[in-house]
Amino acid sequence: MTFVSLSLKRLAAAALIGLSPMCATAAEPLVGVYGENSMQRVLDFEAWLGRPVDVILCTVDFQKWENYRYADWLSKTVYGARGQRRLVYDVPIIIQGASYAEAQKGAYDEHWACLATSILENNPGTHDIVVRPSHEMNGDWFVWGVGLSRLAQVPDFIASWRRFHGVFRGVPGGERFRFSFSASEGASDPRPMWPGDAYVDLVGYDVYWKPKAMGGQGWETNDPREAWEKRTSEHGYNAWNLTGMLAFAKARGKPFQIDEWGVWGPDAAPFVESMAAFIRAHGILAHTYWNSDAAYPGELHQRDQSWPATSAAFRSSFSKAAR
Repeated sequence: MTFVSLSLKRLAAAALIGLSPMCATAAEPLVGVYGENSMQRVLDFEAWLGRPVDVILCTVDFQKWENYRYADWLSKTVYGARGQRRLVYDVPIIIQGASYAEAQKGAYDEHWACLATSILENNPGTHDIVVRPSHEMNGDWFVWGVGLSRLAQVPDFIASWRRFHGVFRGVPGGERFRFSFSASEGASDPRPMWPGDAYVDLVGYDVYWKPKAMGGQGWETNDPREAWEKRTSEHGYNAWNLTGMLAFAKARGKPFQIDEWGVWGPDAAPFVESMAAFIRAHGILAHTYWNSDAAYPGELHQRDQSWPATSAAFRSSFSKAAR
């Protein structure tokens, strides 16, 4: 890829994520963080990293429609002081007690439209706004998942995504929304869940190293180099591993991003360094680190003493000094 084409690709991706093209250069990825819907945690992560983040991942409530419908709490109360940082929203297409069978018929259009309008009101300007509808849909650990034990729901999911897309785009200002098809590694093959090129703007992927040494949800090799190889080799875990989904995105003509990623433990430096090299080698614009111990214990900003090599690898790869 030539420098010119790489630069154009980055500028296009910068527009997708809603950041000024001036922020994107050929040498740097955009850095995002998930911090448990807490601005203070974002600021703490930035102080530790030595640079501001570009993107903040936030999550919309999926327990009750009355909580789902408005983004004011997230956009104003939590992240009202975010400055130039852009919010990326996890937006379930269905919530607890809802179904894709009903969603595709229009049962939840009003809730979707209310949320879409609220997000727009809370993000003034003309920049694009990225949403991740029913992220990690290829698993069954979330109520909106249609993978593994729920594959029979895939046709209803696809129809519901298309309707959701139409509702979000249909509100005044809805042309600003950009939709990330954000699958998880492992689980079921997400590619048959694709709702169609016209309904997706970018392909995202969630990557978490889960060595057996971590206990609990740990299941894979304790060797970070082997773990990385399994995600990038044609003989790796599956055909929809990291390089497989990158190839899928290219085939669909969509930008590819690491929507979430996390590492665990004191020995993760090789995995971190490999991720950084992958992001730069493939011209991937953005990645968002899971700086939290909620759901996955990947918090970094308070582990300099217990995970010194891992911590140092992340900062050397993504701090200002690395840009």
